[in-house]
Amino acid sequence: MNIDQLNAQFKDETICRQFFEAARWPAGRICPHCSFNISYEIKVKGPYVDRYECKRCKSHFTVTTKTALHSTKLPLRKWLQAMYLIVISSKGISSVALARLIGVTQPTAWRMGHAIRKMMDPNRSDARMLQGIVELDEKYIGGTPQRKPGVVHKRGKGTSKQ
Repeated sequence: MNIDQLNAQFKDETICRQFFEAARWPAGRICPHCSFNISYEIKVKGPYVDRYECKRCKSHFTVTTKTALHSTKLPLRKWLQAMYLIVISSKGISSVALARLIGVTQPTAWRMGHAIRKMMDPNRSDARMLQGIVELDEKYIGGTPQRKPGVVHKRGKGTSKQ
């Protein structure tokens, strides 16, 4: 998928919100405040669309409540574009380049980049293990060998790193 295909697939905010809801709640909506599974959709006109009320604790929530996207004023489409660009870049992407590509200011892109990288952190308390088929590129893990006088270390695939 390229950026044009991404923009064609996610044309508006409703489609983006439905995508995030399906990703966050695959088995149905769950209240982020009390983890109860019965909630009601709140029908209002204006900027407060797709809001829900928990039956047990009566708290209002959306798909972004208690996530890195909580209380964002940016459209979810911009967040989806930023996520795509960060994930496909092999060596990372600077906040300046990200800002230029998605049409936001550099400080906003910097905050978005940090929030997205925080969501990708495998050490999060809510991180789930990958399931199904997972494809990875070849990667050598480990730091540079410690420098010792007179010792020349092999580089690249010649190392004994896993």
